[in-house]
Amino acid sequence: MRPLARLNHFFWTYKHLFVPGLLFAMISAAFSIAVPVIVRQAVDSIPRFVGLYHLFGGTQAEGRLFTDFFVTLMIFGLIIIGLSLASGVFSFLMRQTVVVASRHIEFDLRNALYDHLQKLSQDFYHRTSTGDVITRSTSDIEQVRRYIGPAIMYITRAVVIMVTAVAVMLIISPRLTLYALLPMPLLAVSVFYVSHLVHTRSEALQTQYSTLTSRVQEALSGIRVLKAYTREESEAEVFEDESAAYRERMLSLARVDAAWRPVFLLVIGLSQILVVWMGGRLVVEGVITIGNIVEYIIYVALMTWPVAALGFVISMVQRAAASIERINAILDTEPSIAEGEQTDHSVKDVEGGIAFDRVFFRYEQGGPWVLEDISFEVPAGATLAIIGRTGSGKTTLVEMMARLLDPDQGTVRIDGHDARTLPLSVLRSAIGHVPQEVFLFSDTVASNIAFGRMGANEDLIDQAAREAELLENVSTFPKGFETYVGERGVTLSGGQKQRTSIARALIREPRILILDDALSAVDTNTESRILGHLRRRYGRQTVVIVSHRISAVQDADLILVLDEGRITERGTHDQLIRGEGLYASLYRKQLLEAELEAL
Repeated sequence: MRPLARLNHFFWTYKHLFVPGLLFAMISAAFSIAVPVIVRQAVDSIPRFVGLYHLFGGTQAEGRLFTDFFVTLMIFGLIIIGLSLASGVFSFLMRQTVVVASRHIEFDLRNALYDHLQKLSQDFYHRTSTGDVITRSTSDIEQVRRYIGPAIMYITRAVVIMVTAVAVMLIISPRLTLYALLPMPLLAVSVFYVSHLVHTRSEALQTQYSTLTSRVQEALSGIRVLKAYTREESEAEVFEDESAAYRERMLSLARVDAAWRPVFLLVIGLSQILVVWMGGRLVVEGVITIGNIVEYIIYVALMTWPVAALGFVISMVQRAAASIERINAILDTEPSIAEGEQTDHSVKDVEGGIAFDRVFFRYEQGGPWVLEDISFEVPAGATLAIIGRTGSGKTTLVEMMARLLDPDQGTVRIDGHDARTLPLSVLRSAIGHVPQEVFLFSDTVASNIAFGRMGANEDLIDQAAREAELLENVSTFPKGFETYVGERGVTLSGGQKQRTSIARALIREPRILILDDALSAVDTNTESRILGHLRRRYGRQTVVIVSHRISAVQDADLILVLDEGRITERGTHDQLIRGEGLYASLYRKQLLEAELEAL
């Protein structure tokens, strides 16, 4: 199947496991096929001993006759046991190679998918739910592994047994073989029909599983909001509906599996009946022996598992095909922001100069402009402040500095270079970004801070926490810096989470420090102390501050006022308060609020 062709290079990579594994499967099947031959010889030897008994019964040879008969049966029995043991040993070796190879491929595929997910741009995650991505990274890859390992293993063993058994049966009696295989066209028709049903229902099942996973992920992430609005019961009802839909799709697939089993059992049963009926006639005619009938029955029984395995394999292949299509949909998605032929790998460092040259941006083709005709320049080491109403495009603008977004028109330059020509690792490693929506990992305070600079020692962590005004809070935690913050920092207050995120950026010692409304959850006194620490960095780092508070931006070298995606004012604090624009209005309003608060 075409979707599964993507896995071919994995088979080549692990050929040192697949080749011996398939060889072991063939040898194991060969030993199994040899058993009916020995049984036939054992059965055919019985009439000979019976004839000898009637001939020599009541004589001195009777005792020896029984001894020879017993020894012969023992020999046949030991040979059958030996063949079965040998088949089992090679079956074990088959699993130790093919299944192990499938686990290696599962490991490689999951790592490749995760690596690709990290390269994808923000627009992919805007249109794809987290639960769907998790499902494709876990359940779908597991379905693919079952095809790579058990399915290939079963089909190899099944093909060897069926081909060899049919060949031996044809040698014995083409006529009896024809009757034994007469019901098989019914099996072929059912296989074709079942494969189509399994594919469509597997795809629907995996899609619903993604929906269910997304629902759980969102509910658990927003559990505090659910509780605050007492929506537990309604959310449980929604989850129950989604779970019921998943159950129905699972039962729909199970019904196909359940209907398939009686079909192949019917086919095997009909084959055995026809073997006994026609075989009996051929024995009477002297064409075959009774041992041949027993041999045929065992062959038909031996083919029971291959036929059953064929059903399992069909289900596995169809599920894997549906899953690999969903995985390929991610792997085939090219990141909208990536390095290419235009990348200048000679650039090894960034000083921090930022310039926007007539930049336009919108999130959707044909949608409204989020940024229009944005132009400004900030030299390395300067401080830039961006202020404006909610939705004016402030966050979009600073995300372009880290090349999380690319402009639709115009150019963003870093140190005079078009940002699109800079290696992403060079650009982003030079930036310390505190986003508007703070994210903390479910780890310790120290680990969350050190995330900005892997391998940072305690002194660096302590210094970063001090500059972010977090050290005093940490000293009150039960385990200090080793205190776990819970998922997404749930045990910390909003201000503590923001300051932890600031410390994570500061410990990085970046050339460009971006604070995107990073002081909104702290009080004015704490804000003043943090800004005091930041001022010591002015001149050494390019600092970009996005804020709604005039107090946070008034010391900047350049202040930009955004309104509806356009720069409506620019200048220093003293220049802007002398005007009659939005900045002066906000300044007077916040000054009045501060005076009222003081009263």
